[in-house]
Amino acid sequence: AGSFMKVNAAAASPAMPAQPVDLTFAAEKALPAVVHIRYIQNSKVQTVEVQSDPFSDFFDDFFGSPGRGNGGTQKRQVQTPKREATGSGVIISADGYIVTNNHVVEGADELTVTLNDNREFSARIVGTDKQTDLALLKVNAKNLPTLPIGDSDKLKVGEWVIAVGNPYNLSSTVTAGIVSAKSRGLGASQNGIESFIQTDAAINPGNSGGALVNTQGELVGINAMLYSQTGSYSGYGFAIPTTIM
Repeated sequence: AGSFMKVNAAAASPAMPAQPVDLTFAAEKALPAVVHIRYIQNSKVQTVEVQSDPFSDFFDDFFGSPGRGNGGTQKRQVQTPKREATGSGVIISADGYIVTNNHVVEGADELTVTLNDNREFSARIVGTDKQTDLALLKVNAKNLPTLPIGDSDKLKVGEWVIAVGNPYNLSSTVTAGIVSAKSRGLGASQNGIESFIQTDAAINPGNSGGALVNTQGELVGINAMLYSQTGSYSGYGFAIPTTIM
């Protein structure tokens, strides 16, 4: 009878509320494998065609200067300014292969990769794909921390994810949210390859190329862009699924 009473008491006790999802494991796995990328494009002298000044054309015609006039174009040399920018990347192999966005590295003369432990490496571009906005970099290093690649097709809407990157030059930043939608088309790619993961994990400038990670600590997307009328996070971010990567 005593055991019967105990069973009944256990059955009658109220169910415990579900605990919030723990994202610390995913963050600990992802942070060492997400890098800060510094982009430098050196100043250059370029030859450009500019529209002729109509007043200059008039005086050239009046004084008989040859080869000008008629509202044509002129070639001029211009000095482009030095450009610097930052972004993020994800180490996918221990020997130094790093995935990022094409728009993070396009046109770069110098790329410096900084790890979570503050080690710095010079990176070279192995290959790029402008249409899917992906790029592959390589640094000369061994035994780097990596992020295992998960199957983005198995993601479910409502599933918790974290975004890891370097927004506004703030290194090693983690934000959390859910998968808001899958297979989202934005009219952004040039060849119709559009299947973005939409998330409400905060993604801001500098997060581009960083990791979208599931609760198991697996890479499921490369953070690519945000949807905003102000240029800052307004509730929607988009990542390129690992199935495309």
